[in-house]
Amino acid sequence: MNININSDEVSSVSSELTDDSDEGEEYIVEKILDRRHHRGEVQYLVKWLNYSDEDNTWELASDLDCPTLVNSFESKFSLKRALNLNNLYEKKAKRMKIDPCLVMDNPFNHGFTAQEVLKGFKKNGEVSFLIKFLDLDQPQMVLSGIAYEEIPQMVLKFYEKQCNFQDYLNNYIS
Repeated sequence: MNININSDEVSSVSSELTDDSDEGEEYIVEKILDRRHHRGEVQYLVKWLNYSDEDNTWELASDLDCPTLVNSFESKFSLKRALNLNNLYEKKAKRMKIDPCLVMDNPFNHGFTAQEVLKGFKKNGEVSFLIKFLDLDQPQMVLSGIAYEEIPQMVLKFYEKQCNFQDYLNNYIS
């Protein structure tokens, strides 16, 4: 099957099938409803214009060329995932009677992007950072080893802001 999709808000899909009755029939993507990973590839659940929900199909991302619809869906999907994770971690923190910002194991494993290193902590000889992430309400505590690997430049900038080079130079020179 060959799928060709325009990049308009409503995208056309032409399908050349071996069945003569469907040859040249054009399908229009109305909306992208969901996404999944199937056999190592991303697929989107597509709602077709003028077709019932029973006719929705899973299409490979590589077969779709409707970036406006895909980007719109991905934005909503990412925000929904972040809100669900926030709720999950807040419930877990409440059960454990701790601050919600201390619950997530590693936000980088969940696809979140660091925005800023807020603070550094040292407890029992282990350094951790409190990091603000995009799409998460609460900052997350991240072990230093993970932060050094995932966001080395951001950690370096954090350390540079914490250092007072002028005081060091004044003490060193005198």
